[in-house]
Amino acid sequence: MKKILMGLIGFVGLMGLCGCDKIEEGEYTVYDGAAVTWTSGTLTETPVQRVFVEKFTGPKCSNCPLADETLATINDERVVIVSINHPTGQGLPFPGEPDLRTEGGNKWDAWYGINAIPSAFINREKSVRYQGSMTNIVSAINQALNKPIILALDVHAENELTNVHVTVNLKFIQRYTKPITLTAALIEDSLAYKQLLPDGNIDEQYMHNHMLRKVITGFWGSEIDCTGNADESRQGSFDFNVGEDINLENSHIVVFVSDKASRSVINCASCRVMNEE
Repeated sequence: MKKILMGLIGFVGLMGLCGCDKIEEGEYTVYDGAAVTWTSGTLTETPVQRVFVEKFTGPKCSNCPLADETLATINDERVVIVSINHPTGQGLPFPGEPDLRTEGGNKWDAWYGINAIPSAFINREKSVRYQGSMTNIVSAINQALNKPIILALDVHAENELTNVHVTVNLKFIQRYTKPITLTAALIEDSLAYKQLLPDGNIDEQYMHNHMLRKVITGFWGSEIDCTGNADESRQGSFDFNVGEDINLENSHIVVFVSDKASRSVINCASCRVMNEE
């Protein structure tokens, strides 16, 4: 049976509680992301097809600001962007700078087999690589936006002082009976740190946006409890703790629903974290 370690107690803390006693196989607890509880839902909003864009970047990548410029021209709330620092080479931080690489981002990077940045992936189906520019990403995003909508999705997050509570609602517009998963992540904007520019200079206060800070669920998502029949609505809820180095006022929760086998993204959504009233 899958066991989840919730709250602030991590693996290190668990070992401290156990002292020197031997932990028998099957008795230890493994952190595998936030546990999602599923119940019947009531999604009433107009269905919207969105596009999930993963951009792989790095502070020592001189062409990455050109990719940022292209994505900044896409003024469409239906486009959900997550920026991920490559784990090696140009993705390494400058000395003394914050290291924004994440374990989840590293796993996704390895799954794609990233060997050059900047690069981007649209709904985990289509790749767009830098070829003197990244303007080709605009047409790829537009194609994805025109796909027939399979399920509607929205997300709400509320800061409850000691943790953030997230509620996800989905409704099937078309029948989809293959196993699907929900993945949730926290991204942060307005992070100012060094970035190598196309002219070879270094911007000491380059503004990095959409940066992946943590994957909240398991790295490959949490399986959604549903039948997949048309008109079925489901609501998922979960809680997670935010690190002290993250500014929630500049952060978003990003969720996306994927086909479990292919990992292609069916739909996605994002929201800011609201303060508890």
